[in-house]
Order: sequence, then C-alpha cells, then structure tokens
Amino acid sequence: MATLGAVAPYKKTLVLSIAPVLLSAYLIYRFSNPGLNKSPPPNRERSDSSPTEKSGQSGPTSPAKRGKLTSDDEDEDTKSYYDDLASVLSDGEDNQSLYDHLEHRRTYGYYCMFRPFFDIENENADKDEADQVDDEELIKQYNEYIRADDNIEMKPASEHPEHRWIAMWETWKLFSAWEKRASYTNPEFFKMNVSKSFHGLGMQEQIENMLLFFNKEFEKKRSKRGIREMWAIVAAIMQFLTEIPLDAWIKVNDKKRLEATISLIGRALLTTLNELDRAKILRSDSDIKDLGLVITFYLYWADEHPRLREQGIELPFKKEAIAYAKKAGIDLKEAGCYGTDEKVRALEEKRGKPIKPLQGSPKSDRWEWKKKVSFPLDTPVNVASPR
Repeated sequence: MATLGAVAPYKKTLVLSIAPVLLSAYLIYRFSNPGLNKSPPPNRERSDSSPTEKSGQSGPTSPAKRGKLTSDDEDEDTKSYYDDLASVLSDGEDNQSLYDHLEHRRTYGYYCMFRPFFDIENENADKDEADQVDDEELIKQYNEYIRADDNIEMKPASEHPEHRWIAMWETWKLFSAWEKRASYTNPEFFKMNVSKSFHGLGMQEQIENMLLFFNKEFEKKRSKRGIREMWAIVAAIMQFLTEIPLDAWIKVNDKKRLEATISLIGRALLTTLNELDRAKILRSDSDIKDLGLVITFYLYWADEHPRLREQGIELPFKKEAIAYAKKAGIDLKEAGCYGTDEKVRALEEKRGKPIKPLQGSPKSDRWEWKKKVSFPLDTPVNVASPR
C-alpha cells in the first residue's frame, strides 16, 4: 500500500465525526500522527501561539516509501500531540455535554465520516507521476474538503450510499470516550515529569479495559441489540488503533503481554464476526454496513508500527479476517481502505495459495474467547461502560 515519503504529512486522521465545538481538537487530531513518518502536517488552527498546522490519519504504506523517525522525533511529536489536545480539553467543560445536541441520533444508525487523508494520499501516490498532485496541493485540497460548509460529515449514510466511510453513532461515542481517557495516560498532558514507561503502561491498561468492556458485552445473553453493541465496540477498538498514537504502548518492555493483547484484539474481531454469522447477518447486504471497512482497519493498523516487527510480533488472524470477508461476499477493494486488494494479494502470495471463504458452520464461541481472555486481562482498573 502506498506512501509515506519524507515530505508527506502525518497520516493521523480522526475518521469519525466530531461536533463543531471541538473543531480545533478535531483538526489537531486529524493531522498529527506521532511516530509514523517525519513530515510537516497540513495547516490547522491552534489555541496557543505556535504556528498553525493540521494532520491526517495513520494509514497503510509500503516499506519502500515509509518515512523514518528517530526516538527523539517520536517523543517530540507525541508531546506536541498531547499539548494540542490539552489546550482544547482544559476549558473545564465536560466532553459529553458538547454532544448533547446530537443525542437524537440513532444508536446503531450509520453516519458519514470524512475519507481519511492517508487514503487519499495513497491513491495519489499510485497514480502516474505526471498525474500526481504534490503534497502541498494535496493538503490544501483536503483542508478545503473537511472545512466545506456542505461537507459530508455526520450526514445519514442512507443519504449517501456511495460513501464507504461510515460508522455507527454508538461506535463514535465509544471511541470519543476512549480517546479522552487515552490522553489521561500521558504525563505530558499534565506537565508531569515521570518515568517514560508510565504512558505506555497506562495505554496498556486502557486497551485492556476496552477489551474487558467487549468481554462484558460478550457474556450477556445474545439479542439483536447485543450483537450490534458487540460490533460497535469492536469497530471502536479498530478505530482507536488507527487514530491514537500507540508508540508509547508498543515501546513498553513486555513482549509477552503485548503479544497477548494484540492476539485478543484479533480474537475479539473474529468472535464478533462469528456472532454476526450465527445471526445470519454476515452478508454484503447486511445492516452492519461497515463490515469491510472495519476489517481493513484491522488488516493495516499494525503495519504502521515497525517496532512490532522489530520485536518479532506479527498481527495474527489476518487470513481469518479476510476469509470472513470473502464468506460475506464483501469486496474489500470496494468496501475498505485504498490498496487493500494489494495487501490481500501479498498475503496470498506469501502463503502460496489463495485465501478461501471461511469454511464450516458458525458455532458458539468458535474462536475460544472465553478460554483465551484470562490473560492478560487479569487486573482491570475499570470495566464500566465508558459512556
């Protein structure tokens, strides 16, 4: 998948919608992606005296084009990211109150979100050189896109069936709460001078609690609402992995725990896909409309973190996730991130054979979530709903 050149903007985009009162925070998030590539972010408005800049979401890239950061670069970018977030959230208002005017939205209804910047840039990079738009112009075009008065953000997905970038309102609410809590794990947010591992361990705890929240829903009796809630949680987790800076978490010196957590993330996705299959809604025409998109989020998030590969950690269950998409009749090229078809072909070439649709009938806990969830989720701090 395409492109993280030395002059490309950060690929950190808040894919989901944010209320207009948080536009400054949104633009800060959208174009500041710590630890992925070294390049100036697009213009954005800031609440402090530093230069105005902007951001794009982390996205799939090819190793040949990947930019490189030193540890100092990553630390400085992360510090700037949380300084920006703190400047917006420190006004004393409760975040939830900022969204009260949107509470009429259907909990499991789908709403449009902006196409993330990384996806646009990847497509641009794959064009013939003569047809490519330079980075400065691409950033300018994207700024105009997200700031347009008639932009597509948070409009009902049913009114824009051609727009693949959608999410449940419940997914957005969960992600927003987890995003805020993740910021609290960074001592820079509070101008604290403590061990660097504090942030990474806090992120580990946060991700474990997200998985425990999923587990709490999994343990309930199945219902139409419950299955949709499980999917909303998994979609929010995948959004979190692609939207929130993860370098501090990945740098924590606990490979066993990191591997176990990443494995549970993949297992949570497969477990939910199995429940959709059992409910006979694992279909391309399902009312779970972001199936392909969420699967592609899972397929690429780890590729943006070379530190995982340096530790010998591979993202598990990629084949199974693709097999579920094929069983559902979903064309990931049409439903997900740009270049996903290349990603699937590369995996099939590595295996030496094509990935077939998942075989066998769905059954209760096919992926052994109950058996595998005991580690590392053994000492939760908070398993309450983040809403």
